[in-house]
Amino acid sequence: MASRVLITQGTRPFAQRVGRLLQASYTVQFGSADEVPAVLLHTGNYFQLPAINAPAFEHELLRTCMDNGIDTLIPLGEKEIRLLVRTQELFAEYGIAIWIPDVALFGELDVISHPDRRCPLVVLNRGMAVAGGQQHAYPDTLSGVFAELGPTDGLALCCMAD
Repeated sequence: MASRVLITQGTRPFAQRVGRLLQASYTVQFGSADEVPAVLLHTGNYFQLPAINAPAFEHELLRTCMDNGIDTLIPLGEKEIRLLVRTQELFAEYGIAIWIPDVALFGELDVISHPDRRCPLVVLNRGMAVAGGQQHAYPDTLSGVFAELGPTDGLALCCMAD
């Protein structure tokens, strides 16, 4: 069975686009802090997630991943990414990878909030393109969803303002 991936901001079009990129190689599931309609929750492919400002956000998200056999978490909310960068080791202790860039890179990366649907995407896991994009050599400090800005302009982290 393919690895199970949970994508946050799951009721939004950008998350669905990322999910389509990954669905050939992974079992893709979606989570959202926004209210998820009951019909979607009953499919088993969607999860209600805690709000980013919930006191135990990271622990609730970890529990959701553990309870549902999630191997990989791809947070798409900008605040989620910034918060989860501090808890990557905790998730890793339970065998759950969080695909976000290393904390040292956050000040250096260009960020695109709400990328246009025509923007070419690449999903990276430690510098390896797992979906979309070209098979370039990317730095192994990069994980997450990126837009290829151009041959000489590099990559920009893609996220949703939350």
